[in-house]
Amino acid sequence: MEAANLLTRHNEVCPLDVTIKIIDGKWKSIILCRLMTGPLRYSELLRTLSGCNRRTLSLQLTDLINDHVVYKTINATCVPIKTTYHLTKLGYSLVPLIKEMDTWGKMYLNTI
Repeated sequence: MEAANLLTRHNEVCPLDVTIKIIDGKWKSIILCRLMTGPLRYSELLRTLSGCNRRTLSLQLTDLINDHVVYKTINATCVPIKTTYHLTKLGYSLVPLIKEMDTWGKMYLNTI
């Protein structure tokens, strides 16, 4: 489901809920962090996500693509076919937010 079409528990679309929905998921935030440094092939992404299986990665990437923060390119001239995932312009606009959330999380963990 695209986050922009989300009907929230508040019976209205809440921009904060939309943002949370986009990055919510067991692997979505980590996938976004990996792609912040540049495009990665599917196998490269999978290798960096210890404990994530192929099906889960595919589902999480599909959600991120549907939410327009990730896009994929397919190069069929290679054998095997080369599929690469990139952040979109909207995806890159999440980078400062993700970094700030990471900073806050570190501060929180150090505080409690």
